[in-house]
Amino acid sequence: MKKEKPKAEELRQEHILALDMATLCGYYSVHESGTWNFTEGKHRNDNKQHLALKNTLTDFIVGYGIRRIVTEDVSVNKHFFDMRKLSEFRGVLLCVCDELNLPEPEFINPKALKKFATGNGNAGKQEMVQAYVQRFGRQPLDDNEADAAWLYYYYISKYRIN
Repeated sequence: MKKEKPKAEELRQEHILALDMATLCGYYSVHESGTWNFTEGKHRNDNKQHLALKNTLTDFIVGYGIRRIVTEDVSVNKHFFDMRKLSEFRGVLLCVCDELNLPEPEFINPKALKKFATGNGNAGKQEMVQAYVQRFGRQPLDDNEADAAWLYYYYISKYRIN
């Protein structure tokens, strides 16, 4: 007799964490939102930002029962250092998902996110924040928190998650 695969529990809004991955990492969930600061120290021994990111993500995911992560994809631009840092953080995020047996994060194209939030796929940081204030009636901590919130709402809208 063949065993049936157990049915996955339905994904709900409280299971989702949206991240605007960067040294100043915006995060948004129904549980809490804000910006984590992973700025490196000037001395080589203070460069523990990847471990700090890993530990912060792991604690948040386990603490709130997160089952799905959504984040902006890394886009190639003229800022090589930024692209490299985002790629490193993306690797840490993938490692955390593997360790916690979560599916790979949903990577969102930045232009698609900007179009969703503002109607303009080339919107700047201020336009994203203004759209956030207009939609949610409150000022975000910074543009990182606003981007994370837009990632969250883009994802739940796209997949019609209650």
